[in-house]
Amino acid sequence: MNPEDLLWLGRAELGWEPASLPFLALKDTFVSGDDSDRRLMVRYYHCSADDTVWAKILSGERAQGPPGHVHGGGQSALMDEAMGGAAWMAGHPVVAAHLEFTFTNMLPIGEPALIHAEVTSVEGRKVHTRAVLTDRTGEREFSRGKGLFITLEKDQLDRLPKAAAEIVAQAARRPR
Repeated sequence: MNPEDLLWLGRAELGWEPASLPFLALKDTFVSGDDSDRRLMVRYYHCSADDTVWAKILSGERAQGPPGHVHGGGQSALMDEAMGGAAWMAGHPVVAAHLEFTFTNMLPIGEPALIHAEVTSVEGRKVHTRAVLTDRTGEREFSRGKGLFITLEKDQLDRLPKAAAEIVAQAARRPR
């Protein structure tokens, strides 16, 4: 991997802070827990100005679907995780109920990419989200998605690892 891309991955943009998301406290998670850097390298950031989540992504050869390009399921999983992360950061501890994706261009392996994810509305326990996956400039779109997430009940939250409860508590303390 290009050393400049690795520096880009770990650098927060103006107005962004590294995001504290519950799955980041766990090892070997499906999307962002690959320590080999051969599948997906993901760093999440929170923009407090608009309460959105950004993900910076670098892909390795183990993310391949079509020759030389990231698998569509990999792109979907990245957007699922980012949309869920946006909901958690907004104070809604959720799980996915319905996800919908549109692929507009193939994402080349190794090309630095961005996801911008946000909560679009909340109706009771239903949390609606959307995300777009682009190149690092935001000019070329690879895919976009929307999701319906359901807020977990208290007994479900109580069964999650301690790190998840800490994320919920942090989100509740942030000024809105």
